[in-house]
Parts: sequence; C-alpha cells; structure tokens
Amino acid sequence: MGPQKRSTCAVSRKAFLGLSGVVAGGFAAGWFGVELVEYMGSGPETPWRSLTEDEAKEFDRLAEELIPADEFAPGAHDAKVVRFIDWQMAPGKPYEKDLEIYRKFLALTKGMGAAEVEKKFPDFFATLLRHVRQGYYAHPVHGGNFAYASYRLVGLPGPTVTGRNVPGRENHL
Repeated sequence: MGPQKRSTCAVSRKAFLGLSGVVAGGFAAGWFGVELVEYMGSGPETPWRSLTEDEAKEFDRLAEELIPADEFAPGAHDAKVVRFIDWQMAPGKPYEKDLEIYRKFLALTKGMGAAEVEKKFPDFFATLLRHVRQGYYAHPVHGGNFAYASYRLVGLPGPTVTGRNVPGRENHL
C-alpha cells in the first residue's frame, strides 16, 4: 500500500482552536452581555437604570462639589459616582429603598450648593455623602471608581492579582 493522502479540506489544529475561541467569545458576549462588560469596569456609557436624566445631572453636580477634581486626581464626576448610585438603586440592589428619598430631595435641593443642602437637610446630606464616598472608593465592578480614580488618588497602581503578589514588586493586572 502506498502513502495515505491527507484531505485538502482539513483544518489545522491552530485554525480550529482560533475559530473555537472566536465562537466561544461570541457566545459569552451574547450570554453575559452587559454584565460581563460592567464586571470588567470598562463598559460603555449605559442608560440610567434608576434615576432620570435630570436627577442624575443634579446628583452629579452635588457629588462633584463633595469630591472635586484637582491636579492630583479625578473627581466624583470622572469616577462616575452617579452611575454607581444609579446601579445600586436599581430593583433588587442594596439601595433600592433609597430611590424615592433621592427623588424627593434631589427635587428639593435643585440648584443648592452642598453646604446649603447640609444645613437644610442634614439626614439626606449624610446619606448623600456616604453614597458618594462609596461610589468613589468602591471597586469598579459596582459602577463607580471608573478607571480606578480613587486608586490613583492614593497612589496605588491598581488592584493586584490574588495569589500573585510578590513582596517588593508592583503587581498589575
């Protein structure tokens, strides 16, 4: 018997694995969609989940007064603190019960400065300040701290890879 001929339509292992990766990636993107992108902390701008456009603008203005941008670090606006709060007030999320409180007070405080809000509505201001801080310092997976704004403020290079931290060396993702 002579040598066996290979089929000319055979796909190389490398091409097959590459194609499999593309198919799996497409499936994962379709299956997990926005949640996967949000988890990675680099998703595109998304529509508001809880707040109206006007409420989001008012909240953003107050948040930026509380954590303003300067030459050292981005402020609340750049860290997308409003997105954090909006996501956390969505149905089934931790701050869902606070949505109506925010709606009421954002309407009452429209155009006021943060100091005036603190004087007139101290309880609301305390909640607002706590949530702004949480949005600024939280992990980006939750919608705030966009591009690790607070990490840069305190001089951290970003989160490290668990299990791969080497003492004396910077550990980046």
